[in-house]
Amino acid sequence: MSVQLIITYLIIIYAVGYTCYHAIRMIMKQKESGCGDGCGGCDIKNELKKRGIQPVKINKNDRFTYVKN
Repeated sequence: MSVQLIITYLIIIYAVGYTCYHAIRMIMKQKESGCGDGCGGCDIKNELKKRGIQPVKINKNDRFTYVKN
């Protein structure tokens, strides 16, 4: 085996491992999420709290009209 082939295999193994690691981490974080979405909204919510801005709570069952500008 040449050195180039070994380096190529190492890069491929690293890329597959990196992808699997982050995919598993993403799935595990969804289970730990408070709302179950795993969307990362909690960081935004915490930032709004730091700045003293109260987020508007929307009941998902209420109907509302979306006005497009």
